[in-house]
Amino acid sequence: MTRKQRSRKKPARRRRKSASPLAKLGGAVGRTTRDALSPVGWTRFALGILIGGALGVAAALIPDWPIYDRPGSVDKVIAAPSPESHDPSTGARMSIEMPQMVDSAAAAPQQPTAPMAEESPPMVEEGAPPEIKTVQAAEAPVPQPAKQQPAAKPAAMHEASVVSTAQAAETGGVDVYPAGGPGDAAWLRNSIAFSVPRGHPVIAIVLDDVGVNRAHAEAAINLPAEITLSFMTYADGVAGMAARAHARGHELMVHVPMEPLGGKNDPGPNALMVDLSDAEILRRLRWGLDRFGGYVGINNHMGSRFTQDDRGMRLVMEELQRRHLLFLDSRTIANSVGERIAEQIGVAHVTRDVFLDDDMSGAAVVKQLEIAERVARETGQVIAIGHPHPATIAAIKAWLPRAKAQGFIIAPLSVVAKRQIGVTG
Repeated sequence: MTRKQRSRKKPARRRRKSASPLAKLGGAVGRTTRDALSPVGWTRFALGILIGGALGVAAALIPDWPIYDRPGSVDKVIAAPSPESHDPSTGARMSIEMPQMVDSAAAAPQQPTAPMAEESPPMVEEGAPPEIKTVQAAEAPVPQPAKQQPAAKPAAMHEASVVSTAQAAETGGVDVYPAGGPGDAAWLRNSIAFSVPRGHPVIAIVLDDVGVNRAHAEAAINLPAEITLSFMTYADGVAGMAARAHARGHELMVHVPMEPLGGKNDPGPNALMVDLSDAEILRRLRWGLDRFGGYVGINNHMGSRFTQDDRGMRLVMEELQRRHLLFLDSRTIANSVGERIAEQIGVAHVTRDVFLDDDMSGAAVVKQLEIAERVARETGQVIAIGHPHPATIAAIKAWLPRAKAQGFIIAPLSVVAKRQIGVTG
């Protein structure tokens, strides 16, 4: 073989060793990286960087951006309560003028029931009013005004006011709130004498609309005497029912129907309306005040329109001042002028704190009684208004022993007024 032939002869190839799996993986990664970094791959890479940066800046500047939502999350909308529909201190609704419902489970035959409530501006009340068989205002009998004669008053101190020696010693004595004498105002003469151990919070419960449903009225009259009863002016046989209630030791009020807002609910015969003349407003008011005797004052039935009217409420307060009666503002509307005008004219007055049965279920009534307890602890006293529904009466009966065991004093309405004015024995 010549030298030239030897130089052209290729050297023998070495046999390659088989590559390991790790080496194969590294090669694949390298080839992928090389392809990604080709001119087209670099463009995509840069574009991705820009888009990602823009999204990050947007997320930082817009905290509520949907990118923060978790799977299945939903927006939550919280509606603020209307200041005119709820009591800011208790959470109870201020306009509860709902149509009265007659409980079909009552054992005695049911009488027609008055509409209990109305709408206030920010609210829409539920439920249609039941059929009410009442005499229209123009047809209502108008007896000649008669001088109010106080009903017979128990001679001794009210039985609910008896304070044990242990209670008195624990609290440092008692405050006595006597009934008025011959020269005192009518609301004091007709009030119940009562005593309260010092340091104990006072709860006054007033039941409205008593007398419209006879069976419910009898159930209310049979409650413990500490509960104040407000009888509806146009209830049939109201004088007899009021006399029985007073004989059992209850303090009495006159429940005067007044015009509601909206016109959807009928307040009943001889209701006080803003469009009436002064003379007609006084005629209707005096008709109601002469229906029975022995009461300490009045409170409004419905009235979310009338109690906002300065002229009408001034007429009412002037009549109460002439008769020396107490005014309880049921406060069915937040901007009632009743308290202001009563203060100007010099009428003894108090204001409702808690509504018990806006929701007429037993559980709801219990919850409102607990709110009344809280207010009484914080302020020393509270006025709660309810109605003689079966569920309300049952809840009050069950609650009374527990409340007394916790140190609450359940007292007639006049006790709260006397404490505010400073009338003691």
